[in-house]
Amino acid sequence: MKTSKSWYQRWWVWVLIALGAFIVIGIVNSPDDTTSSNTNQATSQKASSKKATTKSVYKVGETATIDHVQVTVTDVKTATTLNESQPKTGDQFYTVTVKIKNTGSDKISYNPYDFKIKAAGNQTSLDEINIDAHDQLDSGDLTAGGTVSGTMTGQSKTNGTVELIYTPSYFSDRHLTFKLQ
Repeated sequence: MKTSKSWYQRWWVWVLIALGAFIVIGIVNSPDDTTSSNTNQATSQKASSKKATTKSVYKVGETATIDHVQVTVTDVKTATTLNESQPKTGDQFYTVTVKIKNTGSDKISYNPYDFKIKAAGNQTSLDEINIDAHDQLDSGDLTAGGTVSGTMTGQSKTNGTVELIYTPSYFSDRHLTFKLQ
């Protein structure tokens, strides 16, 4: 005599349950098409007014804030040699001095790898070692109200627009841009 398995012991029942769970998650996470156009218009007006008050590119000496972090590029120096070494062909060295201040109530981490130098669509790290700079920016943490300042050196193209990009989180696309040249 053959014994019948309970409904929850059959493999195809669990496949159907998993499939149903994926469908429900997909429906819950999909954009809501029933939102009224008035709500969409109000939201887009708020977003556009917020964009209008936020600068996209800052100059040397200007302070920019993102995620309770104030960043100021206080100085930029260029050089064709660094520690008796030459940059790549068509490049020059940029030594950038930054000041970082935590304006929030939580501890923040900072790191020179949060900064990139951008020229001609290419972003590179500021990872050159400048033995003449005694105040290189290291990594660390800032408590509420804490401030740190330091220099970073990298190389980039000599012509065109050169920018410093600060990204406070590796997992975010939000960033600050400072025009160096």
